[in-house]
Amino acid sequence: MSAFDILLLLPIAVGAWNGYRKGVLIEIFGIIAFIFSIIIGFKFLYLGSEVVEGTLGEDRMKWLSPYLSFFIVFLPSLFLIRKIGLLMKKAIRLTFLGILDGFLGALLGAVTVTFGMSVLLWIVDKLHIPIAEAQENKILDFVKGFAPKVISVISDYLPGGNWIEYLDELKHRLTH
Repeated sequence: MSAFDILLLLPIAVGAWNGYRKGVLIEIFGIIAFIFSIIIGFKFLYLGSEVVEGTLGEDRMKWLSPYLSFFIVFLPSLFLIRKIGLLMKKAIRLTFLGILDGFLGALLGAVTVTFGMSVLLWIVDKLHIPIAEAQENKILDFVKGFAPKVISVISDYLPGGNWIEYLDELKHRLTH
């Protein structure tokens, strides 16, 4: 194991620790809260724009009202959904499932950080920025291939086929 592998393990360990502290329930509720808050923000965008324009004046706020109304709806929605998650976490921590919640949170935190680092390394690789690689990099090889493999598997189930193959074909067509 090289020094670079150890350097890669540090953020993964921090992600696992943060995931353990939060628990898998809070991690999942955070993702769900973000998605639902975006949906709710767009759902009430028109109504919120009318209220903002009526309150602050249509002539002055016409261009800003959609953005302002989105955030006026988005932020409280995000806050309320996350609060529900925190209440559920308190109830779960009092049971045996609290231990499981912590361990699954650690796993999700480590996977999230690994995925993020893998995406960064993938971008660095695609930009042809050299990485000083030693012979014995075990963690680096795993992390570099993690995001492309996950995205390839997930994109097989999404409309439009495999995105990795599509991006490679598109790059080939654009460069030749």
